[in-house]
Amino acid sequence: MRLLLALFLLAAVGFAQATPLADSPTADAHLALSRAQSDVNTFAVLVAPRDTPAYAFAQSNANDASVFAERKLWRGLNKAAELLNEGGNRTVMVLIAEGTYDGQFGTGVWKVPPVDNASGTLQIMGGYNEQFNGRQPFGLPVRLQTIYGRDGAILQFEQGTQLRELIVSGLLLDAAPSNAYDAQTNSIKKGESRHMTIVSMGRMVSERVTFADNIFLNGDRRAIDLTWSPASPDAEVHLVNNFFLNNLICLETKIYGRTISDRGGRLVVRHNSFILNWPYNPDNTSSNVGTVELYHRDSFRELVFERNLFAYNSGGVFQHDWPLNRMPDDIAIRENLFFGNGALWGDGEPGAAVMVGKFGTSPTYRVLSLEDVEDDYDADLAGNVAFNPEIPVVLLPLQGVNSGDVQAEVSVLNDVRRMFGMNTDGGTVAIQNFAPALSYDTRLLPLPQNDDAKAYGVQPTALYGMTTASDS
Repeated sequence: MRLLLALFLLAAVGFAQATPLADSPTADAHLALSRAQSDVNTFAVLVAPRDTPAYAFAQSNANDASVFAERKLWRGLNKAAELLNEGGNRTVMVLIAEGTYDGQFGTGVWKVPPVDNASGTLQIMGGYNEQFNGRQPFGLPVRLQTIYGRDGAILQFEQGTQLRELIVSGLLLDAAPSNAYDAQTNSIKKGESRHMTIVSMGRMVSERVTFADNIFLNGDRRAIDLTWSPASPDAEVHLVNNFFLNNLICLETKIYGRTISDRGGRLVVRHNSFILNWPYNPDNTSSNVGTVELYHRDSFRELVFERNLFAYNSGGVFQHDWPLNRMPDDIAIRENLFFGNGALWGDGEPGAAVMVGKFGTSPTYRVLSLEDVEDDYDADLAGNVAFNPEIPVVLLPLQGVNSGDVQAEVSVLNDVRRMFGMNTDGGTVAIQNFAPALSYDTRLLPLPQNDDAKAYGVQPTALYGMTTASDS
């Protein structure tokens, strides 16, 4: 039987004894609703699917003044925009219960209407339980179900928005249903897939943007486009505690703002897990192969990458194609874990392909290991490590096109290294499939098995809104 690989990451205690994340919601989630009930400048829109206990709870707590109930997410986003457009220093929280949401008329896209409120804060927070008093997006996922032929990013912020702050936390954004896959090779068919990013920000103007605790999965053209305009030279973007799984290039640090002179203060990328992401083309002579494309200083003054986990990204981790004297003034790549990112060049060493691109006074294309980067790249590179985080996978039956909804069979492939033909002691590797569809299953916790790797990447209990690294 032909099989389609799907990534499922096991808890360190093993699948059989794992405690489901849904059983351990964060203890402080109920504070969001109580704030809306007591603070005149805070509003809550509770969203839950029709005919569910969560929707019944939302209806029973709605007062149509500061707390509202909606059974479709697109309606909740529209209500949030309406409230923010009333003006003033206010916070609107869209609190979303676990479930699968399909968009208006099943279109598989969600559009946040334009908001004009430079003093306003919009929080889109998923993963709530039935009583909206606990939140665990990795165990109670909010799945935004897209479709084949979607007409844009899965989550879109329409043009003309101005906010003080945007927070998007706790969404599962899986592009697989809008992709096409070859039934013979399991590989993605880019020409027949919807070649659009997962999230687009519509050149929003704000002081701060945070994406936290989300799952970006199966994107065929970057997970997030920073189509964002900083409201001031000190404005920041934070990407914290997210899973980036099986995307064709995850992120570019370039701002696509309203004017060519837009400059941001800081981009912080902290405690994310970048696992099994792919180059745009599986060709080691092509451009755009790295998981994160580093742009020059015309976008951010400072770049910070820390406590992330980078594993099995076959085209390398950081793509670097600009002269060193054009890069941001401050770059920190510190305390990250790297493993097995050199498959495109046949390099199975743990610290392979941490940085790829053009370097030197007469720029030459180079593939730099962690040691090479530490020796020759001028940045804060303290505390990085390279070892096996021990991330297992589960196999799924092959279903060809639009296989995003396949349910996992409990058949564990002990090490994702086998996908690349890697020997257990390193050595020659080769890509055998190109970006086959992966799935996310709440029965298996998305964490490394190696105890020494637990401090890197996503921390399931360190959610946005808690006193943790996720919101610092």
